[in-house]
Amino acid sequence: MPTATDLVTDLPADFEVFGQAVDTDFVDLLGGTTGQVLSKTSATDLDFTWINNDTGDITGVTAGTGISGGGTSGTVTITNDMATTITAAGDIVVGTGSGTYDNLPIGTTEQVLTADTTVSPYKVKWATPSSGSMTQLATGTLSGATVTLSSISGAYKNLYLVLENWQCAATDQPYITLNTDTGSNYDAVTLAVFNNSSVGRADSAQGYISRIGMAGYSHPTGSNGNSFVMTIFDYANTISYKYANAGGAVLLTSGTNTQGTWFGACAWRNTAAVNQMVLRTATGSFGGGTYYLFGVK
Repeated sequence: MPTATDLVTDLPADFEVFGQAVDTDFVDLLGGTTGQVLSKTSATDLDFTWINNDTGDITGVTAGTGISGGGTSGTVTITNDMATTITAAGDIVVGTGSGTYDNLPIGTTEQVLTADTTVSPYKVKWATPSSGSMTQLATGTLSGATVTLSSISGAYKNLYLVLENWQCAATDQPYITLNTDTGSNYDAVTLAVFNNSSVGRADSAQGYISRIGMAGYSHPTGSNGNSFVMTIFDYANTISYKYANAGGAVLLTSGTNTQGTWFGACAWRNTAAVNQMVLRTATGSFGGGTYYLFGVK
């Protein structure tokens, strides 16, 4: 800036120096385009730059159904309140009306979710399955010399076992024992049909509740289509012996391969509750197939 002692002839030069400094300091304020805003480039005095407006045009955030928080300025936080509706493992969220919901606590073991319009406000509930319903307890592949279905609870009335496409060695005779009993504590009466003829057979004091195939006949390796079903009645009672029906259709080796079917009534002379079922092979291993175990109410 000119000083009081500067000569008039010095003024042009003084103002040039002053103007150049001002131009250098404020050159960043020049330019820009419509809608841009001025922003600090660094902490240096008078260091600015023009940038596109990144603040948006939102003037407020309002929380809707299921959302809490919001605001009209500064940092706005919103939260999904469903996260706090769930209060324990196993809770599920169910609608209680138009735009409203609540958590339904988990039921007890083996209960199922059931529609019930009389239950307010959920209209659903956890309930023990009604009589006659089936629940799958176990499934898997038949392999190895034994397949053990253990930890069978007493929550059902009957047990229902299904074997699909089971296979074993040609000379093997697979069978089923209960719990850990492999003694001669089982009885059976069977009727078999093969080659258009039928044969009846009664076995007492045998070491298994049921054969899976047909007694006295071997089943060729790689047989497919073999099937087996067995129902054990009132398996959890601790008063009487356990009784079962069993049967199936198998591919047999008797001169030439032929189909055979059989059905039998079986008994386990023991009053203990059934908590384990073991599928066994006599001399080899299972070569495939799938088992399914169901509990029947």
